[in-house]
Amino acid sequence: MSVSSAQQLLCRFAAGAFLAASCAIGHAQAAEAFCPNGSDPDPNVIWCDSFEQDDYGPKGTIGEKYFEFNTAGGDFGITTKEAALGKQALFARWSKGQVNAGHFWLNFGRNPLRSQLHTQRDFREIYWRFYVKLQDGFVGFPDKLTRITSFANSNWAQSMIAHIWHDYTERAYLNIDPASGIGSNGLLKTTKYNDFANLSWLGARQASTAMRPGQWYCVEGHVKLNTPSAANGIFEVWMDNKLEARRADLNFVHTWTNYGLNGLSFENYWNAGALAEQERYLDALVVSTNRIGCLGSAPKPPVLLDVQ
Repeated sequence: MSVSSAQQLLCRFAAGAFLAASCAIGHAQAAEAFCPNGSDPDPNVIWCDSFEQDDYGPKGTIGEKYFEFNTAGGDFGITTKEAALGKQALFARWSKGQVNAGHFWLNFGRNPLRSQLHTQRDFREIYWRFYVKLQDGFVGFPDKLTRITSFANSNWAQSMIAHIWHDYTERAYLNIDPASGIGSNGLLKTTKYNDFANLSWLGARQASTAMRPGQWYCVEGHVKLNTPSAANGIFEVWMDNKLEARRADLNFVHTWTNYGLNGLSFENYWNAGALAEQERYLDALVVSTNRIGCLGSAPKPPVLLDVQ
């Protein structure tokens, strides 16, 4: 059964406002209840986008709400062919051999670049949940999916990055792949965006569930920056409310405290180029300072065991 079909079934029996709102399928009711524009807003939830018409900006587009929204010449945008929530979602379309099929950045909190919300707040901990689907018959796996970062200056230098992307060898599996841009002396090493020469890679962990085409997956990431001088930063990912991979021993930023987590991106980048003309879909994005959970279900408490 598809997510949309399951949602409709749940709606017939929903008694609580949360479930009724979270599985609603009309444009005007697509936001989950805990969202800022939902029926029961949660102050911990700072951003929601189900990519419905009601989510558009004042000029009538989705992209204007974001720091960057690159449509890749029309290969990334709104579709009505697929949806995990409501009637619309984002699609990314690759032609055979195409590398870049678009991206977007949400900037938040205190930020040396332009910020969309909570512009004076430093976030030390963020959860973000979204739904992702590869079309039926999808061949291969794109490298890039999502990352959260801390921008450290106006040149896009990053004090840390927490990537969720496909494993380079076992492609059907997602990885969490953390990196630090701060030296052991607590000073910024990176000088620009993706400054690989000055990033320290902290060690990836692979998810245990393989992604398959034709199925919506609920993916939730969580990053918590370390306290100064301690290796206690956290990076973990759930799929369909199951903890898939976790690190709780990370020294993301040493003693650096100039900024908190302040940038979230979704990228449709395929390093070697797509193997065929095909599409990937994204929907039901939520950003919060607490666990979010999947549509129609309450979040489960964190599991404290490391997943290798």
